[in-house]
Amino acid sequence: MHSKFQKEILQFYRSVIKWANLKPEPARSTIKQYAQNEYRKNQNIPKKKFDRIEFLFRQGKNKYEIWKDAKIDQIQIK
Repeated sequence: MHSKFQKEILQFYRSVIKWANLKPEPARSTIKQYAQNEYRKNQNIPKKKFDRIEFLFRQGKNKYEIWKDAKIDQIQIK
């Protein structure tokens, strides 16, 4: 059973992937790869570290909103 917050994170992840699918290549694969890597990198953070999880979630949402509002068609991830 997932908590409400876990469901919100998964829903956000799905929305980023859906948004990425609307982008032309190579931005599409770069965005999807970035989202997948970030998700996998942080998926094993203990549930008790709520502050850390919430921080990363907000940080991800802020990046997404900036990229989405800017109508970005290319990104470069280092």
